[in-house]
Amino acid sequence: MKTTPTLALLATALFSTGLAGTANAITPIPAAPVASLRLTVAHGPNPGSGMPHVVTLDCPPDSVTTHPDPFTACRLLDSVNGDLAQLNVDPGVCNDLYDPYTVTATGVYRGRQLAFQQTYGNHCVLLRTTGAFFDF
Repeated sequence: MKTTPTLALLATALFSTGLAGTANAITPIPAAPVASLRLTVAHGPNPGSGMPHVVTLDCPPDSVTTHPDPFTACRLLDSVNGDLAQLNVDPGVCNDLYDPYTVTATGVYRGRQLAFQQTYGNHCVLLRTTGAFFDF
């Protein structure tokens, strides 16, 4: 096989610029998180009551996550397929004292928007219903 000067010049240009090996050196793109949420807990009847506590939750957990127990929170989120209204972790007994707590969750879960807000009668009801998810 005879190499023409044009082909030899093209091959030299490809190898000298490093373009010849780029097809084999593909850098993987990191997978998008399954969930990326902003969670709040406010002591009062609405999300802006008092000084709301705010955390972030990425599932799987990463360096952005500030939730104190992200692995349990991600497991709970997956157990209800992102429908936080379905959480009922420990349906035990709580007192009837009305001392409301309001929680919110906003962000993305498995490619769809997630927006949740709920007011619970007191802190015990909040924790028994949502477990570690809103325990911060």
